[in-house]
Amino acid sequence: MKLLLHCCCAPCAVTCIENLSDDGIRPALFWHNPNIHPFVEYQKRRDTLSAFAAAEGMELETAGEYGLRPFLAETGEETEPPKRCETCYRMRLEKTAEYAAEHGFDAFGTSLLVSPYQQHEAIRRIGEETAARRGVEFFYRDFRPLFRQGQARARALGFYMQKYCGCIYSEAERFSKSPTHHSPSPTPHSSFSIPHSPVNPLFQRLALITGAEVLEKLSKTKTLVFGLGGVGSWCAEALVRSGVGSVGIVDSDVVCVTNINRQVQATSRTLGHSKAEALKERLLEINPRCEVTAWKEIFSRENAAAFGIETADFVIDAIDSLTHKLDLIEISRAAGVTLFSSMGMAQKLDPTRIRTAGIWETKGCPLAQLVRQGLRKRGFDGDFTAVYSDERLQRRDEIPVSCGSKKCLCGDDIDPQWCGGKKVINGSAVTVTAAAGMALASLVLRDIMGRQ
Repeated sequence: MKLLLHCCCAPCAVTCIENLSDDGIRPALFWHNPNIHPFVEYQKRRDTLSAFAAAEGMELETAGEYGLRPFLAETGEETEPPKRCETCYRMRLEKTAEYAAEHGFDAFGTSLLVSPYQQHEAIRRIGEETAARRGVEFFYRDFRPLFRQGQARARALGFYMQKYCGCIYSEAERFSKSPTHHSPSPTPHSSFSIPHSPVNPLFQRLALITGAEVLEKLSKTKTLVFGLGGVGSWCAEALVRSGVGSVGIVDSDVVCVTNINRQVQATSRTLGHSKAEALKERLLEINPRCEVTAWKEIFSRENAAAFGIETADFVIDAIDSLTHKLDLIEISRAAGVTLFSSMGMAQKLDPTRIRTAGIWETKGCPLAQLVRQGLRKRGFDGDFTAVYSDERLQRRDEIPVSCGSKKCLCGDDIDPQWCGGKKVINGSAVTVTAAAGMALASLVLRDIMGRQ
């Protein structure tokens, strides 16, 4: 296939090109990005792509130069996404399709399809519409699962790494954004309405089990979930789907491709996004009236005061780090808050082996044993309910793992004290981690029901 690949920038293009090469496709590269501003930014991105193409011996065609006036003329009064972005996509893909048709290419594609930050379906639709008008095929491939890998590859090659989408509007938005946990929850979508009813219809089926009084208590309940991995993310979702009115979520990590098998917010669209931000967006889609607060931070004894633990009704501990886990346990119990804590859920496949018990009664779980030992050393003599499993499967050491190594798929955005500092990367299955998250959420519901 003779393919013309529109390149929005070198960091996005590199992994697309490598993926296509695996299929025996060596595309010609095409630069047409009148959306990129200011001129210095335009020049840096264009020159980085040009240097890469030259080093790889690839054909690169540059169409047009710095295009501030044409871009502003085309966008007109449409300064807000998604219409502004669709105009931008159309400008670039029209020019690419035109060049492809005139120079005998079989198809054209775009590196825009690798970014989880772009409107993927809009790009595909506009590409196909443009292709139909120009009489040339639009080559579609979802490159998003390769995004983090591409970012790491670009850093290794020393590429200029841009900090915003490219247009003058996105540059302004970059500097005007406030921290996630300070931003107000969005109001319900205009099409979302709840008819008058003595019980919120979103949770009517739950009320048939619990009664309206418990549902009312849930709506006034404040819960904090620390750790948004395979256990904590599912627990947070279950709490919101159960009518809990206020949920705080805490995690400093970003979504990695290896998270997709077990974490509810991890999708090909959210790769590279903050886990806390991605989960907040999902939770508000479920119940826009829930008060969701997201912290992109690691919990520690030093910053514990920032989370308002003493004001919570429940604290959910889904932290993997032993030191931070012990700190959270001590601080939560000292504050008199009801704590439910998840023990180790890695190297397990059987969700029916999950149990709940006081921490001192847990058996067969290596992490629970370490927690008990750590608490004894600290002189902790309290108790709390733990979710644990006594299943222990052997690790398949013949499977290569790149996490924490120089070949890590996540690039430099990971916390080196977290993934990069792990001695062993254990396997995990959503059938177990999600079940543990559901068990934690169930403890909250049953605790509230027991207080009637």
